[in-house]
Amino acid sequence: MTTVIASERSAAAVPDDFGPGWYAIASTRELRRDRPLALTRFGHKLVAFRANGEIGVLFDRCPHRGVQLSAGSVQDGQLACPFHGFRFDHTGACVQIPVQPAAAVIPKALRCRSLPAREQHGFIFAWWGAVPDSLPAIDWFDDELRDCDGPYEHSVDSDVGLSRNIENQLDMAHLPFVHGKSLGRLVKSPIVEVDCTVNGQRLRMTKRGSTSGFFIELRLPGLWINRIGANSWVFLAFAPITPTRTRLYTRYYQGSFKVPVLKKVLGWFMGWSNLWILREDLRVVHTHDTPVSPRLDGSELLLPFDIAAIEYRRLREQWLRGGKAD
Repeated sequence: MTTVIASERSAAAVPDDFGPGWYAIASTRELRRDRPLALTRFGHKLVAFRANGEIGVLFDRCPHRGVQLSAGSVQDGQLACPFHGFRFDHTGACVQIPVQPAAAVIPKALRCRSLPAREQHGFIFAWWGAVPDSLPAIDWFDDELRDCDGPYEHSVDSDVGLSRNIENQLDMAHLPFVHGKSLGRLVKSPIVEVDCTVNGQRLRMTKRGSTSGFFIELRLPGLWINRIGANSWVFLAFAPITPTRTRLYTRYYQGSFKVPVLKKVLGWFMGWSNLWILREDLRVVHTHDTPVSPRLDGSELLLPFDIAAIEYRRLREQWLRGGKAD
């Protein structure tokens, strides 16, 4: 289920947050085996489809006459254009032109732009940015989610960019104010002290002095997890629609309850609770004066409890330059 929460915002050009890396651009639940899936991601129209065990993510434009391939169909693991039936494989290469004799040569230039893509962990991932000689593995939460039941998934569209949404999920100080009618009721004091560590392209934050095992971890470019209890996890994937819009996929995983009925009830409750909390977040996040977070340039006066946002902006600056963090 996808909920759209929109706000009035200027369409003025803004910088984007799209550094190089694997992005979860869609849930596999959105992709049917025999149909192409039209998406807007990274500010471009894309089409995703399954192709004989592979995933194709192409720019949604037929190179022949410029129509949208997502209006076509998937036939024998190939994407068929709705206009003249041209067929494309998962790499974007044209492999068949039905209106020409079978012996006719297919021009090599007749291909669609494509993105490297993988289907893993219940998501369609696409690589954005300069493609290295060897693509890295997707940095997933294997250790954290091992032996867990789930996911219990929802999604919501946000009217700000990737960085604004990520920074909100790295902010512990807002809980009693933004979530005063829900999660914030559990906060005993508004005073919060946070420890933040950076390891490569991972950022982890904990409450100073806490012995509960609670932590939040971000893995660039857009995967986030929160340990909320013993083997109980809230997960987010941030899918960039445009520089000023983001789809947030929220999931709940747990490994404590084994009875089927209890698992189902808990998963249903936590799934909807997470969506409710996100809606509370977005009512405030959408009021930011810029849809993309600024650099560490003094335009926002950050304080010690903003340490996670500060470290994220440092990390993001390196990442947007195309280099990995130290």
